[in-house]
Amino acid sequence: MSNDESNSSSTGAFGQQQVNDLFALLSEFNPVTSGAKAVEQAKRTVESLISAMELFVQSMDNMNQVATRVNRLLDDIEGPMRQVMPHVNGALGAVNKLAEVSGALNEITKRLGPLMAFMPQPSKPKESTSPATTETS
Repeated sequence: MSNDESNSSSTGAFGQQQVNDLFALLSEFNPVTSGAKAVEQAKRTVESLISAMELFVQSMDNMNQVATRVNRLLDDIEGPMRQVMPHVNGALGAVNKLAEVSGALNEITKRLGPLMAFMPQPSKPKESTSPATTETS
């Protein structure tokens, strides 16, 4: 009987261990727990996506405000610039013509330089070397 008792007790212990292992494995693959974790992860993902979309919308609003300001600035500047630019272009043309005339005058003075040597120079009145006399009355 000792052989039967040892055999039955080892079978009982072995069966208990297998059941415990089976429950441990089943608890790891619990679909309810896994489903809850998946739902929680999906919730965090959706919250992150919503937060990112809110930041995107805020950025687009800021860009729209900047574009509106730039358009307003261009509207304020464009009219006066259209009126001034023809005058600026005319002034630049006049400056170019003055530069051409100045260059031409410079060239003429270089060419006329040797001729100036033949021209009579105005003479300065000579100062008398004798002392001036004063009249007494």
